[in-house]
Amino acid sequence: MEKQFHICVVANGFPNKKIPQYTFVEQLCRSLADYGWKVTVIAPQSITKCIIRREGLDPYFRTEYTEAGNGIDVYRPRFFSVGEFKWLGKEWNARRFSAAVSRAFRAMKQKPDVCYGHFWDCAFAVYRSARKFRIPLFVACGEAELTIFDSFRPETLSRFSEYVSGVICVSTKNLQESVSTGLTVKEKCRVIPNAIDPSRFYRKNKLQMRRQFGFDAGDFIVAFVGGFIHRKGTRRIAEAISLLDDSSVKSLFIGKTMGSDACDPECKGILFKGCVPHDRIADYLNCADVFVMPTLHEGCCNANIEAMACGLPIISSDLPFNYDVLDSSFSILIDPMDIRQIAEAIRTLKDDPQRRRKMAEAALEHARQYTLERRAEQIIGFIKECINQPVK
Repeated sequence: MEKQFHICVVANGFPNKKIPQYTFVEQLCRSLADYGWKVTVIAPQSITKCIIRREGLDPYFRTEYTEAGNGIDVYRPRFFSVGEFKWLGKEWNARRFSAAVSRAFRAMKQKPDVCYGHFWDCAFAVYRSARKFRIPLFVACGEAELTIFDSFRPETLSRFSEYVSGVICVSTKNLQESVSTGLTVKEKCRVIPNAIDPSRFYRKNKLQMRRQFGFDAGDFIVAFVGGFIHRKGTRRIAEAISLLDDSSVKSLFIGKTMGSDACDPECKGILFKGCVPHDRIADYLNCADVFVMPTLHEGCCNANIEAMACGLPIISSDLPFNYDVLDSSFSILIDPMDIRQIAEAIRTLKDDPQRRRKMAEAALEHARQYTLERRAEQIIGFIKECINQPVK
């Protein structure tokens, strides 16, 4: 009997029933498990953050199952973090995180065939374990901004970068940043954008969805999904809606206020503001007429792809991280800091129902290529291609 291929995924978090964060990591792991791979996840949890946020700690180990019945082993080792103090924070946190990963790795009875770090910092956290057992190491590069240089010395990163077998970049922008900063070389990289679960994100009957939530059928509804922070542009959307001064323009802000960058949106006509379970986001999106995301930095914006799959025209940033996924057939790209441009784009689509319908159909068609199953197949193909080469 052929040995089952085993991948170890290291991530900054993994969702549970109470806290649906890092769902994109979970979705990828489920796709890999359903493909037939054995999947082990190591996602250290900060004791400090759990105390401050009054969140319970996950069990150290649990097994989750996909809908097809395939198991995913999840390790949640604990560590203490100390915040982002310049004199101690980032380097200390990175070292404690790495130590937690190493402990969980040692506890694994069966060592993996491949290690996969979800972002550069997580790949570095498992680097020493991978090198010790001569296991190929892959990086999923999807950061909005590369911050790994804040935590490690250049000579240490150089040895780590040389060891990495392959880098899966969610956008050409991420690839170019990883190469230009010396983290990798172009030959080791493959651009594979983010993707969605089409069984969760798809077009539904708009009028039925609006009746379900009690929204007026005649309103023009703008939707946003993400953190209520300056980078994502929630307050800029609210200011653009206020600038329109149109009582028929309503809004849905799905997400929550986060950290020191917090920007709670305030404007007239907010129909909903707050968190919803990930599997309910599509219901709210299907109430909307347009999706607006004036974000300043991304790897590849998953929220845009989710909105596309629900048949929404997109208004988003005219910046490189969007160029692999968005085009003019279903999106309007704007200066994300220009309130008037955001308002004008909303007004343009509100006043032109025929254009909206065409863009909605184009969005649906374009979204079909961004499925988790297809993305998992691309990642698997890239890994298999790379590990045919000897590990240094």
